[in-house]
Amino acid sequence: MRATTAVAIIPVRLGSQRLPGKALLADSGQPLFLHTWERAQAAREFSAVYIATDSEEVSSAAEQAGAQVLATSSSPRTGSERCAEAMQTLDADLAVDIQGDWPEIDPGDLDRMVTSLRSGEAKCVTLGCQLEDMAKAADPNVVKLVCDRHSSAMYFSRAKIPHRGAGSEYPCLRHIGVYGFDRETLLSIPNLPSSGLAEAESLEQLRFLENGIKMRVLTAQGEPWGIESPADYAAFLARTREAEAKP
Repeated sequence: MRATTAVAIIPVRLGSQRLPGKALLADSGQPLFLHTWERAQAAREFSAVYIATDSEEVSSAAEQAGAQVLATSSSPRTGSERCAEAMQTLDADLAVDIQGDWPEIDPGDLDRMVTSLRSGEAKCVTLGCQLEDMAKAADPNVVKLVCDRHSSAMYFSRAKIPHRGAGSEYPCLRHIGVYGFDRETLLSIPNLPSSGLAEAESLEQLRFLENGIKMRVLTAQGEPWGIESPADYAAFLARTREAEAKP
Protein backbone atom coordinates (compact mmCIF):
# COMPACT_ATOMS: atom_id res chain seq x y z
CA MET A 1 0.00 0.00 0.00
CA ARG A 2 1.38 3.41 -1.02
CA ALA A 3 2.28 5.70 1.87
CA THR A 4 0.19 8.87 2.21
CA THR A 5 2.11 11.77 0.72
CA ALA A 6 1.87 15.37 1.92
CA VAL A 7 3.15 18.53 0.26
CA ALA A 8 3.32 22.15 1.31
CA ILE A 9 2.10 24.76 -1.17
CA ILE A 10 2.82 28.44 -0.58
CA PRO A 11 0.54 30.61 -2.73
CA VAL A 12 2.15 33.96 -3.53
CA ARG A 13 0.76 36.95 -5.39
CA LEU A 14 1.82 40.57 -5.64
CA GLY A 15 -1.60 42.21 -5.56
CA SER A 16 -1.94 42.80 -1.82
CA GLN A 17 -4.33 45.68 -1.12
CA ARG A 18 -3.16 46.45 2.42
CA LEU A 19 0.59 46.23 1.71
CA PRO A 20 1.30 46.34 -2.05
CA GLY A 21 4.14 44.13 -3.23
CA LYS A 22 4.64 42.69 0.26
CA ALA A 23 5.75 39.27 -1.01
CA LEU A 24 8.95 40.84 -2.35
CA LEU A 25 9.70 43.16 0.58
CA ALA A 26 13.29 42.31 1.45
CA ASP A 27 14.41 44.58 4.30
CA SER A 28 15.22 41.39 6.23
CA GLY A 29 17.76 40.36 3.59
CA GLN A 30 15.40 38.25 1.49
CA PRO A 31 11.85 38.46 0.13
CA LEU A 32 9.14 37.95 2.73
CA PHE A 33 7.71 34.79 1.19
CA LEU A 34 11.07 33.03 1.36
CA HIS A 35 10.98 33.19 5.16
CA THR A 36 7.74 31.20 4.97
CA TRP A 37 9.37 28.78 2.52
CA GLU A 38 12.30 28.22 4.89
CA ARG A 39 9.91 27.40 7.73
CA ALA A 40 8.05 24.90 5.57
CA GLN A 41 11.35 23.36 4.48
CA ALA A 42 12.18 22.76 8.13
CA ALA A 43 9.04 20.66 8.67
CA ARG A 44 9.54 16.89 8.55
CA GLU A 45 6.27 15.63 7.10
CA PHE A 46 6.39 17.13 3.60
CA SER A 47 7.72 15.24 0.60
CA ALA A 48 8.15 18.60 -1.15
CA VAL A 49 7.54 22.32 -0.67
CA TYR A 50 6.32 24.43 -3.60
CA ILE A 51 5.81 28.10 -4.36
CA ALA A 52 2.63 28.59 -6.42
CA THR A 53 2.50 31.91 -8.25
CA ASP A 54 1.56 33.73 -11.44
CA SER A 55 4.30 36.32 -10.94
CA GLU A 56 7.54 36.15 -12.92
CA GLU A 57 9.26 38.27 -10.26
CA VAL A 58 8.25 35.85 -7.51
CA SER A 59 9.24 32.85 -9.65
CA SER A 60 12.66 34.34 -10.32
CA ALA A 61 13.31 35.10 -6.64
CA ALA A 62 12.11 31.63 -5.63
CA GLU A 63 14.26 29.82 -8.18
CA GLN A 64 17.34 31.85 -7.18
CA ALA A 65 16.80 30.59 -3.62
CA GLY A 66 16.47 27.00 -4.82
CA ALA A 67 12.70 26.71 -4.31
CA GLN A 68 10.48 24.60 -6.53
CA VAL A 69 7.95 26.73 -8.40
CA LEU A 70 4.53 25.79 -9.78
CA ALA A 71 3.30 28.33 -12.30
CA THR A 72 -0.40 29.11 -11.94
CA SER A 73 -2.80 31.26 -13.90
CA SER A 74 -4.02 34.67 -12.77
CA SER A 75 -7.59 33.39 -12.30
CA PRO A 76 -7.45 32.16 -8.65
CA ARG A 77 -9.32 34.55 -6.36
CA THR A 78 -7.81 33.23 -3.13
CA GLY A 79 -4.74 31.45 -1.84
CA SER A 80 -6.57 28.15 -1.51
CA GLU A 81 -7.83 28.39 -5.10
CA ARG A 82 -4.23 28.91 -6.25
CA CYS A 83 -3.21 25.86 -4.22
CA ALA A 84 -6.03 23.84 -5.78
CA GLU A 85 -4.83 24.75 -9.27
CA ALA A 86 -1.28 23.75 -8.33
CA MET A 87 -2.49 20.51 -6.73
CA GLN A 88 -3.91 19.35 -10.05
CA THR A 89 -0.33 18.90 -11.30
CA LEU A 90 0.87 16.98 -8.23
CA ASP A 91 0.62 13.33 -7.23
CA ALA A 92 -0.04 13.93 -3.53
CA ASP A 93 -2.76 12.91 -1.09
CA LEU A 94 -2.58 15.84 1.33
CA ALA A 95 -1.59 19.50 1.06
CA VAL A 96 -0.96 22.27 3.52
CA ASP A 97 -1.69 25.74 2.16
CA ILE A 98 0.72 28.12 3.92
CA GLN A 99 -0.06 31.71 3.13
CA GLY A 100 3.18 33.40 2.07
CA ASP A 101 2.74 36.26 4.54
CA TRP A 102 3.18 34.04 7.62
CA PRO A 103 7.01 34.09 7.81
CA GLU A 104 7.22 32.84 11.41
CA ILE A 105 5.02 29.77 11.11
CA ASP A 106 6.24 26.97 13.35
CA PRO A 107 7.48 23.86 11.44
CA GLY A 108 6.28 21.62 14.26
CA ASP A 109 2.75 23.00 13.90
CA LEU A 110 2.86 22.18 10.19
CA ASP A 111 3.87 18.62 11.02
CA ARG A 112 0.99 18.33 13.49
CA MET A 113 -1.43 19.44 10.80
CA VAL A 114 -0.23 16.66 8.51
CA THR A 115 -0.50 14.12 11.33
CA SER A 116 -4.07 15.23 11.98
CA LEU A 117 -5.01 14.87 8.31
CA ARG A 118 -3.40 11.43 8.13
CA SER A 119 -5.44 10.30 11.11
CA GLY A 120 -8.60 10.91 9.13
CA GLU A 121 -10.20 12.92 11.94
CA ALA A 122 -10.85 15.81 9.56
CA LYS A 123 -10.60 16.66 5.88
CA CYS A 124 -9.55 20.23 6.63
CA VAL A 125 -7.45 21.54 9.52
CA THR A 126 -6.14 24.94 10.55
CA LEU A 127 -4.41 26.61 13.50
CA GLY A 128 -5.45 28.97 16.26
CA CYS A 129 -4.10 30.29 19.55
CA GLN A 130 -5.32 32.37 22.46
CA LEU A 131 -5.30 36.12 22.06
CA GLU A 132 -4.63 37.94 25.30
CA ASP A 133 -4.14 41.48 23.98
CA MET A 134 -7.64 42.96 23.63
CA ALA A 135 -6.23 45.85 21.60
CA LYS A 136 -5.23 43.24 19.01
CA ALA A 137 -8.71 41.71 19.27
CA ALA A 138 -10.13 44.99 17.99
CA ASP A 139 -7.70 45.09 15.03
CA PRO A 140 -9.44 43.97 11.80
CA ASN A 141 -6.11 42.71 10.47
CA VAL A 142 -6.11 40.11 13.26
CA VAL A 143 -8.62 37.38 12.41
CA LYS A 144 -10.57 35.92 15.31
CA LEU A 145 -12.42 32.61 15.48
CA VAL A 146 -14.89 30.75 17.65
CA CYS A 147 -14.81 26.95 18.03
CA ASP A 148 -17.31 24.39 19.21
CA ARG A 149 -16.68 22.02 22.12
CA HIS A 150 -14.92 19.58 19.78
CA SER A 151 -12.36 22.10 18.44
CA SER A 152 -14.11 22.61 15.11
CA ALA A 153 -14.42 26.13 13.74
CA MET A 154 -17.84 27.74 14.03
CA TYR A 155 -17.01 31.21 12.67
CA PHE A 156 -14.14 33.51 11.71
CA SER A 157 -14.29 37.31 11.74
CA ARG A 158 -12.24 40.46 11.53
CA ALA A 159 -14.55 41.83 14.20
CA LYS A 160 -13.96 41.23 17.90
CA ILE A 161 -15.63 37.90 18.64
CA PRO A 162 -17.07 36.65 20.83
CA HIS A 163 -18.54 39.63 22.61
CA ARG A 164 -17.50 39.30 26.26
CA GLY A 165 -19.83 40.77 28.86
CA ALA A 166 -18.57 42.37 32.05
CA GLY A 167 -16.58 39.85 34.06
CA SER A 168 -16.55 37.23 31.30
CA GLU A 169 -13.29 35.36 30.81
CA TYR A 170 -14.39 33.42 27.74
CA PRO A 171 -11.23 33.00 25.64
CA CYS A 172 -10.61 35.03 22.50
CA LEU A 173 -8.89 32.98 19.80
CA ARG A 174 -6.66 34.23 16.99
CA HIS A 175 -6.56 32.46 13.64
CA ILE A 176 -3.25 31.53 12.00
CA GLY A 177 -3.48 31.55 8.21
CA VAL A 178 -2.62 28.00 7.22
CA TYR A 179 -4.97 25.28 5.98
CA GLY A 180 -4.47 21.56 5.58
CA PHE A 181 -6.64 19.59 3.15
CA ASP A 182 -7.03 16.12 1.78
CA ARG A 183 -6.77 16.10 -2.00
CA GLU A 184 -10.48 15.85 -2.77
CA THR A 185 -11.40 18.70 -0.45
CA LEU A 186 -8.74 21.05 -1.81
CA LEU A 187 -9.71 20.38 -5.42
CA SER A 188 -13.33 21.19 -4.60
CA ILE A 189 -12.55 24.68 -3.27
CA PRO A 190 -12.67 26.70 -6.55
CA ASN A 191 -16.18 25.45 -7.34
CA LEU A 192 -17.75 26.19 -3.96
CA PRO A 193 -20.60 28.70 -4.18
CA SER A 194 -20.59 31.71 -1.89
CA SER A 195 -23.41 33.55 -0.16
CA GLY A 196 -21.22 36.66 -0.14
CA LEU A 197 -20.22 36.19 3.48
CA ALA A 198 -16.59 35.36 2.65
CA GLU A 199 -16.38 38.46 0.49
CA ALA A 200 -18.03 40.63 3.16
CA GLU A 201 -15.44 39.62 5.77
CA SER A 202 -12.66 39.15 3.18
CA LEU A 203 -12.05 35.70 4.69
CA GLU A 204 -11.97 32.80 2.24
CA GLN A 205 -12.43 30.16 4.95
CA LEU A 206 -16.02 31.25 5.53
CA ARG A 207 -16.84 29.79 2.11
CA PHE A 208 -15.52 26.45 3.39
CA LEU A 209 -17.76 26.56 6.44
CA GLU A 210 -20.94 27.62 4.69
CA ASN A 211 -20.52 24.72 2.27
CA GLY A 212 -20.28 22.18 5.06
CA ILE A 213 -16.51 21.65 5.13
CA LYS A 214 -15.71 20.93 8.75
CA MET A 215 -12.52 22.62 9.89
CA ARG A 216 -10.65 21.17 12.85
CA VAL A 217 -8.67 23.82 14.75
CA LEU A 218 -5.38 22.70 16.28
CA THR A 219 -3.85 24.77 19.05
CA ALA A 220 -0.63 26.26 17.74
CA GLN A 221 2.54 25.76 19.74
CA GLY A 222 4.29 28.63 17.99
CA GLU A 223 3.12 32.25 18.04
CA PRO A 224 3.42 33.55 14.47
CA TRP A 225 1.87 36.76 13.20
CA GLY A 226 0.62 37.44 9.70
CA ILE A 227 1.91 40.44 7.77
CA GLU A 228 -1.01 42.60 6.69
CA SER A 229 0.24 46.16 7.10
CA PRO A 230 3.44 48.25 7.20
CA ALA A 231 3.27 48.11 10.99
CA ASP A 232 3.09 44.30 10.91
CA TYR A 233 6.14 44.17 8.65
CA ALA A 234 8.08 46.57 10.88
CA ALA A 235 7.26 44.40 13.92
CA PHE A 236 8.40 41.29 12.04
CA LEU A 237 11.71 42.96 11.17
CA ALA A 238 12.20 43.97 14.82
CA ARG A 239 11.57 40.39 16.00
CA THR A 240 13.90 39.00 13.33
CA ARG A 241 16.73 41.37 14.26
CA GLU A 242 16.25 40.65 17.94
CA ALA A 243 16.49 36.91 17.30
CA GLU A 244 19.61 37.36 15.16
CA ALA A 245 21.26 39.42 17.92
CA LYS A 246 20.85 36.67 20.50
CA PRO A 247 24.02 34.61 21.12
